[in-house]
Amino acid sequence: MGLNLRDVSLCCAWIISVASFRVNVPERCLLAIRGRPAVLGCEFTPDPDLSSLVVTWQRQEDSRVVHSFYYQQDKLDRQSPEYHNRTSLYISELGKGNASLRMHPVGPKDAGRYLCQVSNAKGTGKALIELDYGALYSEPRFNIHVNSTAVSVQFETEGFPKPEVIWLGEHNQNLSYHLEIQDQTEDGLFYIKSIYEVQKPVVNVTFTLKNHLLNQNLQRLVFLSYVSDEDGDGSTAIIILSILSVILFAVVMFLLLRKQIKPYL
Repeated sequence: MGLNLRDVSLCCAWIISVASFRVNVPERCLLAIRGRPAVLGCEFTPDPDLSSLVVTWQRQEDSRVVHSFYYQQDKLDRQSPEYHNRTSLYISELGKGNASLRMHPVGPKDAGRYLCQVSNAKGTGKALIELDYGALYSEPRFNIHVNSTAVSVQFETEGFPKPEVIWLGEHNQNLSYHLEIQDQTEDGLFYIKSIYEVQKPVVNVTFTLKNHLLNQNLQRLVFLSYVSDEDGDGSTAIIILSILSVILFAVVMFLLLRKQIKPYL
């Protein structure tokens, strides 16, 4: 049984329609920063009729449903519990081909690969985006402990991911130090405590913490000298403490990150 000209024309029109349908993500990799919403961009070939539109966001690793839209409304009955009340689509933009997903708040466990799957009267397609997560380290909290034989300088802070820690002496030489990294806190952050101990009356060291993912560089210079009192009983000490706090690149990097990452509000 042969095809007539009308059947051939309809078949060609359908093939062209399917071939012209596209789903793509403007950014293959997205960096989410603690305290800011993350917008996972996704675009598709639009169709004025939304009655056939289906949008589904899923985790690629285990197919967990992050967000679903069909029958012209959000359908969240199959949404994975950890995403409840944290995701939304730009409903007014769907007719323009914008299936971007807004997520807020964002945590370390949200890092991973996401599939944007879209189908409408013009076709079906999907695109993959990878989400990374970082949290700027807080202003380091400074403590000092002095006894009869040694001085300990300690810094504490929280952030994500694990940082690089460096202690340098007055001649820029690397120093040995103690570093404690605790498991993630309730906020999903790493707790960092670093201690440098020296057995001499003068301390001139520089503490540096680097969060490479966010280009954050915190540097603190500590100069301390102490002298036992002249009575010689060793029970008291006169401590002269001078702390010069310098944040290298932190403000500049923060401004650059704001320019590079422009989430939808």
